[in-house]
Amino acid sequence: MRSKILASALVGIAALLAAEGAEAQTRGVRDSNWRQRDRVSARQNGSPQRFAFELRFGLYYPAVDDEFGGTGPYSKFFGDAGRFYFGGEFDWQALRIPWVGSLGPGVGIGYTSASGKAFLSGTYDAADAQRAGETSLTILPMHVSGVIRFDELFRRTGFPVIPYGKIGLGMGLWWVDVGDATAEVGTGDDAIAGYGMSYGVHWALGGMLALDWLGRRSMAALDQESGINHVHLFGEWYNQNLGLGGNQMLVGTSTWAVGLTLEM
Repeated sequence: MRSKILASALVGIAALLAAEGAEAQTRGVRDSNWRQRDRVSARQNGSPQRFAFELRFGLYYPAVDDEFGGTGPYSKFFGDAGRFYFGGEFDWQALRIPWVGSLGPGVGIGYTSASGKAFLSGTYDAADAQRAGETSLTILPMHVSGVIRFDELFRRTGFPVIPYGKIGLGMGLWWVDVGDATAEVGTGDDAIAGYGMSYGVHWALGGMLALDWLGRRSMAALDQESGINHVHLFGEWYNQNLGLGGNQMLVGTSTWAVGLTLEM
């Protein structure tokens, strides 16, 4: 079912671009409902809109070294470059606030990983430390948030820019591998496994660009065939401040994400 929806969305975007030329040839037609300037398609004539699904991409900068003043084990093993991040988010637009927009809960999960050379000594110096093979840090950042989308201006006038905000609980499942095994610190009963879960605050501010204006007729057809009301491009700044309480590793980040939003 998911693959069918995503395939329909991609086909629909291509159709939007192709349909714009045909739409320009029929500007004189004013009695079709979808051409009325005051038409509120999402509320009156389209399929019900209750959910939003995001495909997310960006660079992830784990904040592991923050507790070491910016230079610590993460940069020594993996360097300072951002790591590729991708993920998804599902929002339930449970409440519609008149003249404001939608409000509801959202859940998200992502994936990022960094790899480098492991060392057997404590010097972290590539010149004199004995290497122990490859090591990697994998992080699954997650969150449960309240999401508000200020989309009433778009729904009433067609203005394509929609700001939004999110705030809630952030979580990060992480683990460190050395070779084919999960890393451990110490030996015997004092050994500490190299994995855990960190908790904190998640918040984000962003904006969506609705693609309806590329071809309203094609968007109406996409809605009818797949139930996808709108397709948006988005960009957001988000903060995963993870590891705030107790003995937790700081695996959160502050960075940009971009992607595609489907409202259904």
